[in-house]
Amino acid sequence: MLKIHIRLVVSFLLLTAFNPLFATDNINDTTYYFYFELNMTKAIQDGLFDPDSGQVYVDFDESLPDLLLLKSPNNVYNGLQIGGLDSGTTYHFRFRINDTIFESVNREATALPGTTDILAWWNDEYLNTTTFRIDASGIPDSTFSFGTDELQIDGEMNQWQPAPLQQVGSSKIFEITYHLDPNLYYEYVFRIEKDTIIIYEDLSGTTRMFLPPDTVIEVIQYFSNQDTGKIAVTFQCHMDIQQALGHFDPSTDYLDIAANFNNWGAWDLLYDQYQTGLYKTTQLFDKFMIGGDTLEFKFRINGSWALAELQGQDPREYVIQPYDTTFNPNTIEFWYNNVGPIVPSPPWVTDLFIQGQLAIKQILTGSYVYHNLSGIPEGNSLYKWYRADSVGATLSPIDSAWTINYTTDSIEDIGKYIVFEVTPVAADSGDSAVGLPAQVYTTGPIGGVGIQEFAQNQIRLYPNPVERVLTIEGTYEINQFEIYNISGILVFNSKQRPQRRVQADVSHLPPGMYIFRAFSKGILPVHKRFVKR
Repeated sequence: MLKIHIRLVVSFLLLTAFNPLFATDNINDTTYYFYFELNMTKAIQDGLFDPDSGQVYVDFDESLPDLLLLKSPNNVYNGLQIGGLDSGTTYHFRFRINDTIFESVNREATALPGTTDILAWWNDEYLNTTTFRIDASGIPDSTFSFGTDELQIDGEMNQWQPAPLQQVGSSKIFEITYHLDPNLYYEYVFRIEKDTIIIYEDLSGTTRMFLPPDTVIEVIQYFSNQDTGKIAVTFQCHMDIQQALGHFDPSTDYLDIAANFNNWGAWDLLYDQYQTGLYKTTQLFDKFMIGGDTLEFKFRINGSWALAELQGQDPREYVIQPYDTTFNPNTIEFWYNNVGPIVPSPPWVTDLFIQGQLAIKQILTGSYVYHNLSGIPEGNSLYKWYRADSVGATLSPIDSAWTINYTTDSIEDIGKYIVFEVTPVAADSGDSAVGLPAQVYTTGPIGGVGIQEFAQNQIRLYPNPVERVLTIEGTYEINQFEIYNISGILVFNSKQRPQRRVQADVSHLPPGMYIFRAFSKGILPVHKRFVKR
């Protein structure tokens, strides 16, 4: 299934100035662009394409030259057609492997203002399929008549052009199958077409959302999340603290629930409909379970047990409560890992780095950002400095180095990495006053007097994730900085007078992960990741 999206044109003058990928000798039209993204995973697994020696092209039927696509992570090949596009013209093309293998799918795209994204799999052969199934047995006869009315799905998977679900045999199950991109969220809703009347399911003013896995699955649902023999239980989990801790990135990570009611790991995702940090999912259970067997469950990040909450602890438990026609009490709320204001939580630190020149006779200063959910200010946090032969090697405590500063005045420091450790302490004597220690290494070993060949600028980026303006602060003055996308393509380059605090307007960049690289005179360049919303 070919997906085409339109986005506003970004500043490609900036891109072409610094990125050879976008270079072209003849840009006839600087207003219309085709961006191709082709997934070759299935072709590689079938032995049709060798990623080590093969090449992939866009083969246009018209006068446009072939476009070579460049390899990106996860067997995705992409490229940008800049020149030669005329407004409103439809171009026909196919993808081609090397010089001989053409796909059998005939494709087309129309040049419209801005950039047209063309996302596809080779020959439209996917590894993943998602079958949406809806059980219509609980829909009242007055709302839906089998055989005459039509159940439809309306959403982003069909460009909001309602598609009918097909009845499975003579059952009351209806289904439809799509090939969906596992990197995209899909918003959708079910509806009934009854003669000339359209009846949308009642989801309390929201729509459904779905992040498909890269596999073959079936998603079984109920119209309006209701069934005469079912009761709804809504699970809610706050993730804003995990985001602040750097443990959860809403732009790339997802949250699911693994439980005894879904074989400890079905594809039941929670969604943050209003981007408040509160993720929700509603599950339906047979009414005979009211007051019965205990539901056991845990929340997980990215479907991984290694990232599941409450490591080493028993699952959460819940018993379904009775309800009447006016109120269902089965809405339960948690904080991931029980880290939240409803549970006493210790302080923590982020953004650790060591300031100072990596040479002897120099002062190194530990730096960090203190956090406390209850708003309790920092008390007398504990500091400690260590030496190590390398990153991850055994730490040797440095005698009497118990303040936030350390002077490298010993011959023992030469050739060693220095480690700063902070144990955050809140200005409170309660059980949650002391947090866990956190450590950071120098970026290289300590050199001799005045030697800074191992020195590196320590930079901090904020806000992260960022929507518009990214602020960068360094321990050394920044002469130049660059921004690369996750595929290693340069998308931003700036030079300015040397200064320790600079800013970059990244509002034109598409959402995703980026690499920031800073250059300072006389020391090593440094890079750091950030997320563009």
